[in-house]
Amino acid sequence: MSSTSTNRIVRSKVSPDSNWRELLHDKGENVIGDEPLNAQVVAAFIHLSDIHICDAASPARLEFLDRIADPDNPLSQLVPYIGTYRAQEFLTTQVLEAMVVAANEIKRAPLTGAPIDAVVITGDVTDNAQSNELDWYKRILDGGVVTPKSGDPQRSEASHSSNADLYDAHYYHPDGPPTGMPADRPHVLHDFPHFKGALEASERQFIAKGLTHKWLAVHGNHDALLQGTAATTPELDALAQGSEKLAALKNMADLADLFSGFGEVGPAVYPGLDHMDTNEVTADHRRALVKMQDWVNVHTNCGHDHGLDAEQPETSYWYRNIGTQVRLIALDTVNRFGGWQGCLHREQFDWLSHMLDESKDKYVVLTSHHPLENLFNGYVPEEESAPALEEEVRRLLEKHPNVVLWFSGHVHDHKITQSKNNDGSHAFWEIRTGSHIDWPQQSRVIEIVKTTNGKIAIGTVVFDHAGPVVFNGTPDELADPVALAGLSRLLAANDWQRQNGGPYALELMEGLPEDRNIWLWANDPLN
Repeated sequence: MSSTSTNRIVRSKVSPDSNWRELLHDKGENVIGDEPLNAQVVAAFIHLSDIHICDAASPARLEFLDRIADPDNPLSQLVPYIGTYRAQEFLTTQVLEAMVVAANEIKRAPLTGAPIDAVVITGDVTDNAQSNELDWYKRILDGGVVTPKSGDPQRSEASHSSNADLYDAHYYHPDGPPTGMPADRPHVLHDFPHFKGALEASERQFIAKGLTHKWLAVHGNHDALLQGTAATTPELDALAQGSEKLAALKNMADLADLFSGFGEVGPAVYPGLDHMDTNEVTADHRRALVKMQDWVNVHTNCGHDHGLDAEQPETSYWYRNIGTQVRLIALDTVNRFGGWQGCLHREQFDWLSHMLDESKDKYVVLTSHHPLENLFNGYVPEEESAPALEEEVRRLLEKHPNVVLWFSGHVHDHKITQSKNNDGSHAFWEIRTGSHIDWPQQSRVIEIVKTTNGKIAIGTVVFDHAGPVVFNGTPDELADPVALAGLSRLLAANDWQRQNGGPYALELMEGLPEDRNIWLWANDPLN
């Protein structure tokens, strides 16, 4: 085995007179920590998370809420980040294609040279829990024709559209404003460039190359809940498929009620159309909200190695043995009743307890969308059993010292911590990986080895998608979905709500060096 370094994107200002940040590759980062010698590799994964394939033209999106967190909005001190709109959200299919290209180039694990056992995708594969988003995601992974457009086939009806009847200067418009109308705020206030033709290019059909590795997927809150928060209803399904696109609240006095019913813990309540200003768009039945069985079918009837327990064929949680020494247990941490934070519903917690009892002869690796610390959404209707939350799950894991790793997403950052019980008798590593939609748009490789001195080591390195660092909007770039992914990364690096520090700063999302490329050590529980 040998250490390696990986290329990493860094930001730098263009000039003192500009707010726009260009990107440069640095020389890479060496892997931190002692390298294991003469070790046996027991598993190697590629970890993708929070893909957020987004139908940016969906009538059910709540882009207008995001204005509250703009730096010059007086309410931004109270609500510093919302996340219902991003300048780069019209390029999510291209980013996944660029990540697939990068993952395909990883023929063997970079630290150990071991074969890749599987790509594991830890949830939020869609952004708005819509059927067309799920279809685009699946087609990109399988390879083939992808048409990332909904509504009117002849023009864009999304918030980034430059059509005069839909134009709103609060949003980024890659093609610039309609004739005779003022430039948008991202251009005027934050130096966002215009690239004529980028809008059409983002909605143009392309041929996806397809992922060459086996892949497995975990259920996320944006895969089940509208905007990752609201449980689906017939009314919300009709809204998503319909012709009235939410544009603004009629009365700002309704804002407090909206936020009180739209949060981390369910139930979430969408505003009714009678409280909303709307824009007329083209209805599209392909935007139907995804039912659980639809999501499960996509991930089991796809010709890939899905790993579902034969005794649990219709659930979104599953296990899979990796070789003879590792058991990967995938949890569905979505609270099906609403709210964007997680839990384990009682029937799944009981299943997990049984699985752990049956796995004592293997290294257990847990994976989920939500990390353990975000399992605090305990809302259920009165007739339902209370779900398991963080403390109860921790108590269960303390009984099983062969749990060595839990990897997840949800927070959209790179972060590595070690979880220890009170007496230090059991510890396992927790690894979070950043998202495809926010800076720095990276994924990671995770490698687990068993040493001869009674230790195990977990090596991990992050990698960039294949999108270029520089984007000039040339005809060749506009014709290439991977080049368009480079534009998405640039836009993500210039998120105007994340530039001034605070809990949502870009620097926190990329993590510290020890959150990216590192060897992690632990006692071998099976030694």
